[in-house]
Amino acid sequence: IKHTTGILHSPTRQAIVERAHGTLKNMLEKQKRGSVGCSPHKRLQKALYVLNFLNRCVNDKSPIKINFAPGSSHIGGKAQVQIRNLETSAWEGP
Repeated sequence: IKHTTGILHSPTRQAIVERAHGTLKNMLEKQKRGSVGCSPHKRLQKALYVLNFLNRCVNDKSPIKINFAPGSSHIGGKAQVQIRNLETSAWEGP
């Protein structure tokens, strides 16, 4: 059995993992002042909850609401794709 950590088959896998670690470490440092007396386990739970559910971005919607809300605009839509005709070397499509 060989254990592998990180993202397989991605040339930037280590950078992605390091960025996630840095983001989590930064959030833990921000919350350290207000979490005096909390166990490391509780602090980690709180930091992950804030990062995953309480971050606001586009139109004051959380990432969960944007990606998984019923009737989401980007889910189920048709992609605007252009295809290059190899015989005429012209681009075709919408």
